[in-house]
Amino acid sequence: DVSDGLLADLGHIATASNVTIDLSGAALRADVDAVEAAAAAAGADPWSLVLSGGEDHALAACFPGRAPDGWRVIGAGREGPQGGVVDGREWTGPAGWHSFD
Repeated sequence: DVSDGLLADLGHIATASNVTIDLSGAALRADVDAVEAAAAAAGADPWSLVLSGGEDHALAACFPGRAPDGWRVIGAGREGPQGGVVDGREWTGPAGWHSFD
């Protein structure tokens, strides 16, 4: 699940798999739009809420080939440094919850 934040939890998968997970900003645009008003009211960045907000209890997974029906593709795994990026660029904001850092 991505309860610690999308980038944080995908980063764990990327590290364990020795790959980069490249998230698509276009694929996440609807999510950003959905939280934009709440982010503005809270003085927060909507991208940070989508990429690093927690307690969502949604699932993220990696599949070889085509994703099964019912799953939404939001990025892809590729060779590169371990971790997550957005549109090929390193995310400089928070990645999510990290206990005992």
